[in-house]
Formats: sequence, C-alpha cells, structure tokens
Amino acid sequence: MAARKRNPHFQPDPARWRILIVLLAALFMSLVGVSIVNVALPSIQNALDATQSDIQWVLSGYALTFGVVLVSAGRAGDIVGRGGLFLIGMAIFTVSSIAAGLAPDAAWLNIARFAQGLGSGLLSPQGIGMIQHYFRGAERGRAFGYLGTVVGFSVAIGPVLGGGR
Repeated sequence: MAARKRNPHFQPDPARWRILIVLLAALFMSLVGVSIVNVALPSIQNALDATQSDIQWVLSGYALTFGVVLVSAGRAGDIVGRGGLFLIGMAIFTVSSIAAGLAPDAAWLNIARFAQGLGSGLLSPQGIGMIQHYFRGAERGRAFGYLGTVVGFSVAIGPVLGGGR
C-alpha cells in the first residue's frame, strides 16, 4: 500500500516472480564462477601444465574484470536499458564458460576467465537493477532476501562443485 502512495501509477508486472527466478539463476552462475575453480586449481595446473603465475591469473582475471566492469555497467544499464545489457552479459558469460571448459592450455583458460568476468560484470548490476524495477515495498524486500540467499549459497557451493570428481 505504501508503494502506491509514493507512485500511484505503479502496476506490478504479473511475470515479476518468473523474471526474478531467471535473474537469480544468472546471478547464481555468475557468482559460482568466482569460487568454483579454487579447489580445482592443483588439477587445473597439472592438466594444463600451467605455471604458478598462470594459476594466479585464473582466480584474479575473473575477479579483476568483474570488479572493473561492475560500476560502469550499472550506469550503462541506467542509460541504455538493463534488459539488453543483461542478455549481452549472459551471452558473453555463457560462451566464455564453454571456452574455459574446453581450454587446451593456461593462456586460453585465462582469456576465457577474463571474458567470464566481463560477462558477469555486465549482467550482475542489471539483475539488481531489474529487481529494483519490478518489485516495490515488502515484495522488494523479499526479492532482495532471495538474492542474498543466492549470493551466500553460490559462493559457498562453488568450491564444492569445483572439487567434485
């Protein structure tokens, strides 16, 4: 009711909960990507005959591009629209994840991880902005509560998924 007082023209989108599921799934994958390689690093190093420096970049490359792109991508979403940037980010993240999985050497893996960070940095602020857009009042609080759960779970489950044989 309070949301209607502030913006009497706001009509909740009937698809908002389905949109939230898509957003949370994308954000889950994006954040799993940060921590999934941690436990697998020794295996990755052996399989790709990677140097210690290569292995450090596997972790740092993703986090670096994610962090660098995050703020400017959020602002770009405000200006040009969140949906298109979200889809571009998802496409980059998906293609680079496949490339990382097929990497024949450490250089290829690191290029793919940089690209993954770019895709993740593009899609993450769009997801948060879309939650702001589609939800008001108590529903917004509930949607952000689900987001918090996904963030915590995804970062925790990443090493478990990466360490499985």
